[in-house]
Amino acid sequence: MAAEAQQWADALVDFGPYNTLLHFKDTKTASLDVTDANGQALTSLLAGRKTRLAALFPAAADHGPACTRARGLRRRMVELDEEQGIEAGRLALGLLRVDPPPTRGSTPVPALRAPLLLQPLAIQPRTASENDFVLETAGEAEINPVLLYALSRHYGMDGDTEALADKVSTALEECADPADRIPLAYEILEAFLVRSNLTAELEERIVAGVFSFDRLPMVQDLRNATELLADHPVIAALAGDREANRALAEDTGTRAPAGADDIPPRSEYLVLDADASQQKAISAALVGSHLVIEGPPGTGKSQTIANLIATFSAQGKRVLFVAEKRAAIEAVTDSLATVDLDGLVFDLHGNKLSRRQIAQQLHDALERAGQQAPPRPADLHTGLAHYREETLRHIQEFHQPLDPWQVSPHQAITHLMGCPSSHHTRLRLRGSALRHLHGERHRQIEQDLRTFVAKKGLTIRRGESPWSHAQARTEDELRAVVAGLDQLTGTALSDTRRTLAHLVDIAGLRLADDLQGWQVLLTLLQDVTATLARFEAAVFAPGLDDLIAATASRAWRKEHDRNISWWNRRKLIKKARGLTKDALRERPALHAALIQAADQHARWQTLSVTGNTTPWTVPGLTRALTAFTDLQSRLAAIALCVRWDGWQTAPADDVDKTLQRLDGDRDTLLRMPELNQLTDRLEAAGLGGLLDELAHKDADPDTAVATFDYLWWSSVLEEAHMRSAYLRSFTRLEHDHVVEQFRRNDLIHRDSNPARVRYEVAVRLRKVRDAHPDQNTLVRTQARRKSRHLPLRRLVEKAPDVLLAAKPCWAMSPLVVSRVLPATRLFDVVIFDEASQVLPHDAMTSIMRAQQVIVAGDPHQLPPTTFFQRVLSGTQEDTDDDLDDAAPPAAYESLLDLLCSRLPHVHTLKWHYRSRDERLIAFSNHTIYDNRLVTFPGTTLTSPIRLETVDGHAQPGQSGSVPEEVERVVELALDHATHTPHLSLGVITMGQRHADRINLALRHALQDHPELQEFFSPDAGPRRRFFTKNLEQVQGDERDAIILSIGYGKAANGRLSMSFGPLNNDGGERRLNVAITRARHTMTVVSSFTHHDFDPGKLKNTRNRGPELLRAFLEYCSHGGDLQRTGTARTDWNLNGFEQQVLATLEAANVPVTPQWGVSGYRIDFALGHPERPGQMILAVETDGERYHSAPSARDRDRLRQAHLERLGWRFHRIWAADWFTNPNTEIDRLLAVWRDAVRQADETPADPAPTPGPA
Repeated sequence: MAAEAQQWADALVDFGPYNTLLHFKDTKTASLDVTDANGQALTSLLAGRKTRLAALFPAAADHGPACTRARGLRRRMVELDEEQGIEAGRLALGLLRVDPPPTRGSTPVPALRAPLLLQPLAIQPRTASENDFVLETAGEAEINPVLLYALSRHYGMDGDTEALADKVSTALEECADPADRIPLAYEILEAFLVRSNLTAELEERIVAGVFSFDRLPMVQDLRNATELLADHPVIAALAGDREANRALAEDTGTRAPAGADDIPPRSEYLVLDADASQQKAISAALVGSHLVIEGPPGTGKSQTIANLIATFSAQGKRVLFVAEKRAAIEAVTDSLATVDLDGLVFDLHGNKLSRRQIAQQLHDALERAGQQAPPRPADLHTGLAHYREETLRHIQEFHQPLDPWQVSPHQAITHLMGCPSSHHTRLRLRGSALRHLHGERHRQIEQDLRTFVAKKGLTIRRGESPWSHAQARTEDELRAVVAGLDQLTGTALSDTRRTLAHLVDIAGLRLADDLQGWQVLLTLLQDVTATLARFEAAVFAPGLDDLIAATASRAWRKEHDRNISWWNRRKLIKKARGLTKDALRERPALHAALIQAADQHARWQTLSVTGNTTPWTVPGLTRALTAFTDLQSRLAAIALCVRWDGWQTAPADDVDKTLQRLDGDRDTLLRMPELNQLTDRLEAAGLGGLLDELAHKDADPDTAVATFDYLWWSSVLEEAHMRSAYLRSFTRLEHDHVVEQFRRNDLIHRDSNPARVRYEVAVRLRKVRDAHPDQNTLVRTQARRKSRHLPLRRLVEKAPDVLLAAKPCWAMSPLVVSRVLPATRLFDVVIFDEASQVLPHDAMTSIMRAQQVIVAGDPHQLPPTTFFQRVLSGTQEDTDDDLDDAAPPAAYESLLDLLCSRLPHVHTLKWHYRSRDERLIAFSNHTIYDNRLVTFPGTTLTSPIRLETVDGHAQPGQSGSVPEEVERVVELALDHATHTPHLSLGVITMGQRHADRINLALRHALQDHPELQEFFSPDAGPRRRFFTKNLEQVQGDERDAIILSIGYGKAANGRLSMSFGPLNNDGGERRLNVAITRARHTMTVVSSFTHHDFDPGKLKNTRNRGPELLRAFLEYCSHGGDLQRTGTARTDWNLNGFEQQVLATLEAANVPVTPQWGVSGYRIDFALGHPERPGQMILAVETDGERYHSAPSARDRDRLRQAHLERLGWRFHRIWAADWFTNPNTEIDRLLAVWRDAVRQADETPADPAPTPGPA
């Protein structure tokens, strides 16, 4: 750790030739020599009085160059103050030349030309045109501490440098004449130099310049606090400790972060709105995790930090808030000020507060602690929790997938609303049939139904085919039926008929007309043949009746009234026995056989052609009988298969026709096994009734599937209603009331949280004050003093508990931390903002003073650079013009980069709030952030982006800058100040030289427009005033209107060089991303070339992405911010059934409507326009569909999204699908009424004026 700390310390101190504290050089615009200024005015200046530059240089020939230098000097002072928290403006009182000592090593030590004394200096312009300035010294002069450090460390000066500094300081305090201070300090220092054998020479000059020694305390911290550094896990990991790195990567915090909807209201101290992505980051921070918060442009990073500060303060934690840029600090403190919580923050950025002011602020905080009334939010928190649960219940009930179907009631409703009435059915599935119809089974049944209908299954269902009732289900059964049909439709039927006809004809019997008749004939012939096999043919001779009577029993004869004598009976019996061929002797058996013969005889006579023939044995009966039996079996099989009733008694013609029909519909027969199997499966699934209904409607496959679809969805929806009383009883009025109460309670909760925070801080302060009375007394004593206050560092050492309880958040730049805070772990958490610009060695002394580390920034924005070191040294202006922007500042790995790769907790903020129209951020969202940002559409078709192309070429010696472009930018700025002064304005350039030329031209122009000087005055404050900055300076700034001036042009030959300064270097796309995302309302891009001027070949050869991104951005601007015209926007609407119904309804009512309004992932479901103002949208209509229920929190879903749309100028209307489904007419009327009211309101509000040439 000691070795790494030494490397960090060495990186902080620049001993090189560009450090003005050691090697001062006069520059054109970064220094102002007042040595020979008017004596009286100079005395006034040194005495601390405000002195005009015109008094110092009364001669016009001297005043003009002095103004140029003062102007440049002041610009650097402001830049360093706002961007780095450095108060670098100082008077150098005397310049000390020190010859180098004899070289002791291989590296020679250069001679010094360093300021001897330094006194803080302020420079303010008297007018917006900056044609005169006021200079004022503030504070006491002190010896140059970096000079002492260098003399001691590199030049071998002996002695205690702190004692030397104190001696000089005491002598200066006692010096009455300011003119004597330089020789006095030199005399004291010279004695030390002489003892160390160093040769020095004094230049008695007084020079104003930018000098900063703010990093020296950081160096001392790094060298003296090794144990404190090593004890911090994050610093140890960054120093290369493997165990620390492992522990850091595995850090999961003390407990899991709570979800946004799981936080009890009493435990939440959000004082500003926080969307779910912000809430997630806040929750992770509150469990104690080290984390990174990635905040793309305009995503509420400052808002999130403000909420963190408020919450940490309420929980009794002490926060160190660190940011290099003043605007970053102010963004947070201004946010806290809106809720009266700016008192939580001790703003020490730039260390501008005097000791007395510091003591007074602390005293005021102590006094306020006893005046804070306790809030009583118990009922509010109970109500908020209740209504939040109710809004969540709506999501759970309507959007929770139902088991086992895995579809939600809302999906069912929206799907059913997309079904045309021709697909509706009153049938429903119930019980096990519905429970089993899901997943793969549902898909299979749907496919079965489509196949069934496509293969004419409904024709079978209606019985329109002779095979409709065929029961064949297997291949074997089908083969058997086909084989039988083949026989019947071949020669089998006709051959059998001929055989039978021939047989009957021989027998002399009448032909039969149906199978039953043939059966009767064949049975008779068969019976006769059997009888004649037992009896002689005479058995059928006359007298058969007597034989029957003779062989009968007495009872039979009595019954039949046949009296025959015993003798006759005996003869007749003997005769009968003589007729038998099988020696039949038993009378009963003989009697029965004779009765059968009589019956056969009677039947024969009936069927005989002549009526009086005798039965006889017809030859060929056996063959005919076999053929008939076979035929009968085949017909029976077919009849059974097709459920052919009456086939036996059907006339031959009918049989023939039936067989012909069966034979003619063989295709159906071949499909019957599959159709029967499909029918079995569909009926088993409970769809028998549906098949009958579809058959009745003669549905095609698509209609059949759509009807089944409706049946299934409506059955699932009814089952959902059966299961849930909430769904059964849902009404819009009740739920609107719930949502409204949630929104109301949540707003009250947010607005009451500042008081809760103040109370918690006050209670804790009172406890700390009582526990540390000595510290309390010290702070109050310091506040009452008129002078000789303790330095803040000493005050913190003596009263840390009371100070940090009074001001739980201390805000400062990393350069101030080591100057005002003792090297101890004072804070619970340190928060870095804009960490992508913080060098790791600049952050270590801040990190070591806190337990938990939170870094916020954007890895796609500016990295740390040496730009401000160049500003400080003044070398930027001394560089050759042609090389100015061709060699941009070097880039380094940032604190954000380092921790992103080491910390497991990285949270990205996603909602973009800055842009009033999402087209201002759409290009970056698409090309840089892969469309991950949630952006919100504006209310107008008019683009907020405009490309102004000027006709001009770069002039030699102008670093590619085009004069015509400078002129156009000035025209636009003046026009803006004239027509829209209520909107703030900033000008961004790619290079500093171009920015300087615009500033100079604007100052000259303002001389002719004194009425506009107020708009361009620097007194408007860092976050509001007009600026002209290059892209290295503009991160963290935002304005209502931005003019982006490219600043490079084509050569005289019309060719465009692919040299775009910082854009060509690694990370150039990050710089461009910063430049194009600063606007809130409008952006005007001014360029002397278009995307068509880029040479594709040269562009392809550029090493980095910046030039290509510039070309794409210019193309985007040329299309007015239309991503679709650059081939990147999605144009399909993909509306569900519910949304289609809403769209059709609005179109039918002649309402101007655009579905899916927007260009990012978040789109307004329906944007309704003004009927007479094309392009003006007035009403955002949203459903409770996918975007609604997938919102991560109730707050996002039911309050924040609507609130932000309303801030952008939208009226908002919500449609609940369940209410539209059950009461469509009522909801339609309600929607149209809201739209008409929005039209009325729009008519009462004057339309925006036509766009002016200015960017606003």
